[in-house]
Amino acid sequence: MKYRTDIDGLRAVAVIPIVLYHAGVSAIAGGFVGVDVFFVISGFLITSIVVPDVVSGRFSLWDFYRRRATRIFPALIVVLLAVGLAGAATMWPDDLRALAKSMAAAAAFAPNLFFQLSAGYFGASAETLPLLHTWSLGVEEQFYILYPFVLLFARRVCGGRIAAVLAALAGLSLAASLALTLTAPTAAFYALPSRAWELALGGLVAVGAFPKVADPRARNALALAGLGLIAVALAVVRPTSLFPAPWALLPALGTAFVLAWGEGAVTTRLLASRPMRAIGAISYSLYLWHWPIITFWRLRTDMDLAPPAIVGVVVASLVAATASYWWVERPFLRGFRAVASPKMVVGAVTIRAAVIAVAAVLAVGAENWRTLPPEVRRVAAYATYQQTPDHAKQFLDGTCFVSLGETYDRKGCLQLSSTKPNLLVFGDSHAAQYWQALVERFPAWNVMQATGAACRPMHGVSTEGHCNDFVPYVLDHFLVENHVDAVILAGRWLDGEDAIVEATVRTLIARGIAVTVLGPIPEYQGEFPRLLADAMLEGDPTLVEAERLKERDDRDEKLAKVIAGTPATWVSMRAVECPAGKCRLFDDDGGPFHFDYGHVTLSAARALVKAVPEPKPRAALPLEQRP
Repeated sequence: MKYRTDIDGLRAVAVIPIVLYHAGVSAIAGGFVGVDVFFVISGFLITSIVVPDVVSGRFSLWDFYRRRATRIFPALIVVLLAVGLAGAATMWPDDLRALAKSMAAAAAFAPNLFFQLSAGYFGASAETLPLLHTWSLGVEEQFYILYPFVLLFARRVCGGRIAAVLAALAGLSLAASLALTLTAPTAAFYALPSRAWELALGGLVAVGAFPKVADPRARNALALAGLGLIAVALAVVRPTSLFPAPWALLPALGTAFVLAWGEGAVTTRLLASRPMRAIGAISYSLYLWHWPIITFWRLRTDMDLAPPAIVGVVVASLVAATASYWWVERPFLRGFRAVASPKMVVGAVTIRAAVIAVAAVLAVGAENWRTLPPEVRRVAAYATYQQTPDHAKQFLDGTCFVSLGETYDRKGCLQLSSTKPNLLVFGDSHAAQYWQALVERFPAWNVMQATGAACRPMHGVSTEGHCNDFVPYVLDHFLVENHVDAVILAGRWLDGEDAIVEATVRTLIARGIAVTVLGPIPEYQGEFPRLLADAMLEGDPTLVEAERLKERDDRDEKLAKVIAGTPATWVSMRAVECPAGKCRLFDDDGGPFHFDYGHVTLSAARALVKAVPEPKPRAALPLEQRP
């Protein structure tokens, strides 16, 4: 195909927002949509190169995979090995094991599947995963593996109707993306079936499915509209938006417009400018290097990047990308042009297998790469607390505490007692963390649990789909049709919802239910066990306090005033954990008080609920008088 200078500039339009967004530039809230721009460009370029050979009967799978391997593998392999080495030198053992697994997945063409399956509600924050960004390479590589067969099928079985086959593929994938976004958003984000429509859209442009426009003014308008759609996506799309469908349609269609009608249009003046082309040329290496650089900076310094740090990581990323482009990408592209395709493909697969072996060595020896004091090692190990029996006992995962895709067990979790007063623990994970401790605290009560990830216990707030399975039922049916003596409400209380909390409390009290509201727990910028372990190594416990989110203190004070105006009982968990303003670092078993950014261990929960007074049952109202 003919080289188009504006496509290099379009690559820059994709990668610049990604880098700035990941570096913490809040003004670019939708910077992550740059990946969608890349997907459409990739689909366009691959189709433009391959379809002529498929149509003429000259297509060779060996040659196709050789070109893909030469383009993708060298820089990726260098980054994987560099990240593995940096992880061995600086990361905690559990973090290094997780890194090694993601490294192996990236080498095995499946990082998107790895992160899709390993992303849990209590999983490590994205900022601590140096290879998280390779998920998009997994999508593209899986597409490249399958795409030639789609094109060959279109030629040999469908009479050469490639555009029709691509349109069907795009339509089916978009429908799957819409469905998964509503029902399984993690899968929608990471999985190829939910993303293939973007690559197919680029393919449709390449085969001429978009109508030709001869009028220069119309082409200018359409190309400008394309850049405008991308700009709108960068400005309005948020991580909380329904994504990838339907919101990814904005950047995807915008990119398709530029590809279809931008050649020679007014947009070329911007996109083909020397700075844009220069960044576009290194865009692949820039994408590969920027995220590990940012992640390791955060892991070793601060999760929130100050302006000087933002400038530093962006400059470091540009330097690394430039070096990678000139010393890795270009030499390999030139040096392997003459290598026989079968030999090149076999060699590339062998190198990837070697990287997987290196990852296995890193994982097996994770405990030995750094010399750490036993107590520090013990604290850092709490990063995997959610895999322990204490966590399972504390939360009742999958039954009375549910996450996305799980169904709340109404029958098993809402069993009323006729011999004990009934108490319901109701809310999100910040309520579930107290359930077992409350069972032990009030042995004379039948303590039930109705909790779910991000399921704050009230109507009229934004929640996940799994919350709708039980929150309305508890509020509108169970607590109306049954006599429950007391309810303990807890959650990750958010700004702007105080009036709804108050209305919920007053409604429950009007039903004759004793209500206790537990205030927000202190939270930290980063994973608490790692923060504490770092502080122990440095011999400076104030390093942990510096990472505490002070806005949660404000939330505690504001909500306390709201609840004070009701007959409900208020318990400030912050005041219990942080007497005289000094927050506890360790629980009563010598472990870290929190096992992630804010959730407490079972031992810590036991210490906190000692401050929760025993509820005083109120007189139950007749059913016909209950609101």
